[in-house]
Formats: sequence, structure tokens, C-alpha cells
Amino acid sequence: MNRQDINALKNIDFLARSFARMHALNQPVDTDTLTGNMSNEQQAWFRERYDHDRKQA
Repeated sequence: MNRQDINALKNIDFLARSFARMHALNQPVDTDTLTGNMSNEQQAWFRERYDHDRKQA
């Protein structure tokens, strides 16, 4: 995996944590809209991290 891919995954991880916090605060989160422009790999990573972080929140 190249450096650009690693940075993209770190950014997606940050987004997932941020939106999981929003969910914990009862703010609406539409994951389909959030991941609409992401590649399939990025969508899978976001959804996995979002689900994990949401359970932790």
C-alpha cells in the first residue's frame, strides 16, 4: 500500500470516528450519502470503522 492510500485510510478513519460521535449525540448520520463518492474499498473501510466506533461510543 502506498503512502497516499495510507493517508486516505487515516482520513476515512477520522471521518468514521467523527460521525460515530455525532450518532452518539443523536444527530442523524446518512452513511450512504457519506460514502457516495468513495471507492468500494474506502466504503468498506469506512463502514467497518464506523460500526466499530459507534459501538464504542
